[in-house]
Amino acid sequence: MAGELAVREKDNVIDLQAGELLFVKRGTYLVATRWQACQVLWLPLDVNFVQAFMQRHGQELSHLERCGEPGVNTLRLHPCTLAQECVTRLAALEGEGTSSMLAMLRLEELLLLLVFGAQGRTLLAALRQQGNRHVDRLHAFMEQHYLRDWRLDQYAEAFGLGLTAFKSLFCSFYNCSPRAWITERRIVHAHHLLLNTRMSIVDIAMESGFSSQSYFSQSYRRRFGCTPSDARR
Repeated sequence: MAGELAVREKDNVIDLQAGELLFVKRGTYLVATRWQACQVLWLPLDVNFVQAFMQRHGQELSHLERCGEPGVNTLRLHPCTLAQECVTRLAALEGEGTSSMLAMLRLEELLLLLVFGAQGRTLLAALRQQGNRHVDRLHAFMEQHYLRDWRLDQYAEAFGLGLTAFKSLFCSFYNCSPRAWITERRIVHAHHLLLNTRMSIVDIAMESGFSSQSYFSQSYRRRFGCTPSDARR
């Protein structure tokens, strides 16, 4: 809404200016790396809201050509004038929360403007995944169990699929392997503990599922470019 913001998703740094929109798929974690006089409006897309949106506008959306490109975790959107005005009106409703009826209608209006815009096919493909019940169950399962000391076949068994089917479903949504996502999720969890608690670094390493403090420090340095001690200082 104002200022500048740079966020990092794995190795991808995204620089955002005032007026730009960024769609972030569930299960994708961003870390701010730079901000200046920054004001952000966050609009959560609840799975039930997305499903209702798809059902209500299914006939109109069916006319859009299916996107044949690989799925995306983040999508920078360049809103038209009407979409920018819609965001401004949503920001004015901040005190009411995005659960209010008027805010929900404004959010639905914004999505319609975006999916029929230049990047609409890519966004719509991501929204279809976002509203998928199997994907919703997978996301909830992984958020609950990512700190478990399990092999991948144990994750698959606990979820109720064979290993091959589990990997296929996982990669189709997260665009990476289960092991890569688990490592990323754990390092982001550790980053949060490092900056927001007084836990020791060794305790944070253990709490976040790393086998040793040295392995945690190496992983953290690869991800953030500094050691855990430097980040805390």
